[in-house]
Amino acid sequence: MATSPNRSHVGLLQILITLLFITVLIKVAILMLASPLRGRTYTDPAVAQRVERGTILDRNGRILAIQTPHWGVYFHLNAIEDLPFVSDVVAPFVQMSSQQIIERASLYTTYALIKDRIDEQTAAELGQALAKNRLQNQVSIEKREGRSWPAHFHGSQVIGFTNSSGEGIEGIELSQEQYLNPWPQVGDQLVTYGDEITLTLDLDIQYAVDVQLQAIADAWEPQWSAAIVLDATTGDILALGSWPWYDANRYAASSADQRRSNAVNALSEPGSVFKLFSLASILKAGQAHTDEPFFCDGSYTFNAGGRAVTITCSSAHGKVDPQTMISKSCNGAIAHWALETDTDAFYKGLVDLGFTSAWDIDLPSKARSMISEPSLWSARSKPTIAFGQELLTTALHIAVAATALGPQGVLLAPHLIYSRRSTADGTLLYRRTPTPVAQVFDPAITQTIREGMAQAATEGTGTRAQVDGVKVGIKTGTAQTLNVESGTYTDGALYASALAMVPIDEPRYIIYVGSHDPKGSDIWGANIAAPAIGAIIRSLVSQGKLVPSRE
Repeated sequence: MATSPNRSHVGLLQILITLLFITVLIKVAILMLASPLRGRTYTDPAVAQRVERGTILDRNGRILAIQTPHWGVYFHLNAIEDLPFVSDVVAPFVQMSSQQIIERASLYTTYALIKDRIDEQTAAELGQALAKNRLQNQVSIEKREGRSWPAHFHGSQVIGFTNSSGEGIEGIELSQEQYLNPWPQVGDQLVTYGDEITLTLDLDIQYAVDVQLQAIADAWEPQWSAAIVLDATTGDILALGSWPWYDANRYAASSADQRRSNAVNALSEPGSVFKLFSLASILKAGQAHTDEPFFCDGSYTFNAGGRAVTITCSSAHGKVDPQTMISKSCNGAIAHWALETDTDAFYKGLVDLGFTSAWDIDLPSKARSMISEPSLWSARSKPTIAFGQELLTTALHIAVAATALGPQGVLLAPHLIYSRRSTADGTLLYRRTPTPVAQVFDPAITQTIREGMAQAATEGTGTRAQVDGVKVGIKTGTAQTLNVESGTYTDGALYASALAMVPIDEPRYIIYVGSHDPKGSDIWGANIAAPAIGAIIRSLVSQGKLVPSRE
């Protein structure tokens, strides 16, 4: 038979537990009172009330992006007694009709944004009209900090834009966000200022480039075009053009194609312009018999894995030496010399020029130029690559590689940011220095290349780039691009381009223009890109950046 526990024992145990708990609480209270916690309190630090985004300038101090105040117009719908009357008063100041304002207001329930941006003078005039009609409690004019881009579409793909919250979205505005738009500083100052960033761009040269890209678009209707002007002595990017373009002040109306920087990100087969770098690599390897004139009868046939492959030229060029190959753009000669050159040596020369890597110019994206490793080449890859097919590259890569064709044979890294300065106290925080990447070629090799480019401008494919008093060197190109769907070149688009160096004996400027899928007849680099380069050179002369020779 089960037994029950002694009730008196249970009650005593409960009393003891209660007393023990009370004793513990008392001791804890005594300890807390005797030893109060120190250093555990936290007070939010004082920080700047707002951040003013830094300004972006071109190399001559002209404003490319700046913070600008603007005013927004808002309706307090619950307070408005006569919406048509209020709309009539506001309409002249917001460039909208009264009916448009009423329709806009109907999209909201209590607080309606009627116009997001009016200028200071218009805001003052509207304020007077509201006061005259005693509508201050029904309509608000609120000051906002905005961003404007005075150059509009010039360099817009480079500069980028910000969103409605003032955050960088594309271009330099995005890549330099941490400097342009820093965190509020701790302290009692009212404003934290972002750094001032100066680009290497020259707005005058940028304008000249964009004028030519628009002229190409009007005449030839390409899918896209790209252009770049590079300082041959420093690697500074003076102009970076891309068509189609957009106005950064109206970025919401732009498309992804308009916002893409084709000069930096559009990969294409370069065509005959690439022969400059192929020849330089062949001469560097020193294995081809370039001192023996090649005879071009209009075609060149070679053995590729037991199969005869024929390459055609635009015409029969006769006896061809390295300079003539450049001026007449002989496919047969460059293919023949490439086949005489060790594959690894030929490939390494192109690698050393950056044609398998990407250049970081402080933009959010960077395209990598692509040439397959020799182990993946077919029997005809080497001669094909030599005249600019079976590879993908950008305008930026071609222009940068051309720095190694200067008198010293030194490859220079490209720069887009010239300097960064503290807006608060003017301290110089960064300044670019010319950056040699490698000694790529012997000066004698680059002399040969430039002699061929000079010949091309006077009696070869680039005569339409000639400018009185300026020693122009040029190489034109027209590439058949691969049709991915059919896997052939015969029905692919054309890419018309040209690369120039001026003055050719001591280059100061490297100019490249390329246009993808132009429409019409005679759509060659000699007819599209070379005249555009000639016009850009004339602009450099008119701007005083090139001084014509008296010879």
